[in-house]
Amino acid sequence: MKKILFFFTAVISAVSINAQIGLTASDFTVTDIGGNEISLYADILDQGYVAILDCSATWCGPCWAMHDSHTLEEIHQAYGPNGTNQVRVIFYEADADTNQADLEGTGSATLGDWLTGVSYPVVNESPLQLSGSEYWPEGFPTVNVIRPSDGMIVADPWNQTTFESFVAAVNAVDAGVTLGAVSVSEADAINADVNVYPNPSSDKATVNLSGFTGTVSVQVYDLLGKEVMSFTSTLFKEVIDVTGLEVGSYVVRAASGTSEVTKRISVIR
Repeated sequence: MKKILFFFTAVISAVSINAQIGLTASDFTVTDIGGNEISLYADILDQGYVAILDCSATWCGPCWAMHDSHTLEEIHQAYGPNGTNQVRVIFYEADADTNQADLEGTGSATLGDWLTGVSYPVVNESPLQLSGSEYWPEGFPTVNVIRPSDGMIVADPWNQTTFESFVAAVNAVDAGVTLGAVSVSEADAINADVNVYPNPSSDKATVNLSGFTGTVSVQVYDLLGKEVMSFTSTLFKEVIDVTGLEVGSYVVRAASGTSEVTKRISVIR
């Protein structure tokens, strides 16, 4: 009942949802669902990146509207490690009762699949380390934009569900960076694709490259944006050895000419 009441409250009062703008964000270290540790200051702010922290719940209607718009994925692709490298996006599931099935869209407290097509870190933990009074003081969703120079929360564009409006909202405040005009259209890469199998992988993984022309440049990144593997290929299939990688989630990026595709893979033991 509490969830249902909160859901309707969030829908009715959505226009009033705002982060505590002007607050200096407290440091935290969390572990994403791939087993990767992320520290707000050491890994993001102290490196000069703007942090975009989406605090949501899988059962929340306005949260799903933001997620299903794919705006944060587009921001991650355009301005994250594979783009201009100015921003780090994190999804923080802010309901400690949420389970993996809810994230995958098959549970009893979810509005859909929150993982497919998402290449930025997803954190789902219990108990919660982050404080709701700080990071989602008036409910879900709260999308905290945190400035790297001083750790201040400077914006909460929770209802900006297009790429252009989200960028405009960030650029309207002093976030410490200016997000330039970057196209996130996938038209150039519509015929290109990457498939990795088996996924998850424990030792060898096959990377299928289809629809590319010429030499394909392939990089593998951890979810903090560190390159852990790279190679070039003129073939449609390559076998990579992942035994040297730590257990966790990674992003495979393949690019050739104007075509670029990213896929998420997991390494297990």
